[in-house]
Amino acid sequence: MKEQWKEWLRAAQQKIVPLAVKYRAVLIVLLAGVLLLASGGRSAQETAASADVTEGETAFDLAAFEQTLCDKLAAVDGVGRVQLMLSLEQSGEAVYAVNTRQTTGMDSSQSYESDLTILSDGSYGEKPVTVKNLLPTFRGAVVLCDGADNAQVRLAVTQAVSTVCGIGTDKVTVLKMSDAS
Repeated sequence: MKEQWKEWLRAAQQKIVPLAVKYRAVLIVLLAGVLLLASGGRSAQETAASADVTEGETAFDLAAFEQTLCDKLAAVDGVGRVQLMLSLEQSGEAVYAVNTRQTTGMDSSQSYESDLTILSDGSYGEKPVTVKNLLPTFRGAVVLCDGADNAQVRLAVTQAVSTVCGIGTDKVTVLKMSDAS
């Protein structure tokens, strides 16, 4: 029985190998297609899941940003207690993908048609496809801290807030925090 099996395997190998060599390009294309089809369903789900994560990560929370910046400033030597107020010039904004089609009429007139690109994920409904999220722009900052009477501390706080918020140092005011605060 074992000998018959080996002989059948040798015969099959002698027939299949020459065909595989002859049609290797076709086999490669077929294999690539099968792999793409097999991974296609998972990729759409992973894309939708990563879109949810990305939206969650890029959504701007002013209070959390202020708190994080306060914590970092408080860690600077000589600053002490810190309170921070940031004012926004413009809040954040999402830019969505748009499909635009151009049509030409019989009289050589052109018209454009646009519609929002939607991602449908079956059970959760539809969401527009986000191309990018624009973060808000800051107008200015007021920082209250214990160490503001020291010029070096004021300079360090002013430069840190200016750098993090992307505003000029003339738009950052650092004031001494009162003992009652």
